[in-house]
Amino acid sequence: MEIQIVTKLKSGETDLMSKEEFLNYIIDFAMDTEWGDLKRREQLRALFTSWCFIFGIDADTKECDDVLGAICFRAAFEMIEEFENYMVELIV
Repeated sequence: MEIQIVTKLKSGETDLMSKEEFLNYIIDFAMDTEWGDLKRREQLRALFTSWCFIFGIDADTKECDDVLGAICFRAAFEMIEEFENYMVELIV
């Protein structure tokens, strides 16, 4: 069963977002985020936490580790262990 997220656009129309599209949005968001910016960092974690809850991703899985590695790499965050611990804090 594929889960999709329905979002309401400013025009009033609705749009569906798949698991992959949501993840790509998170990666794009991370690429525009400076790790030192607490507000953006918390927003990034909120997006990731939502993605995990919506799509049933557990913290201690290969999928979670792979996704966090991809986000960290694409956003050029250098402290992967600190990043991973921070990101999964609300889902463990």
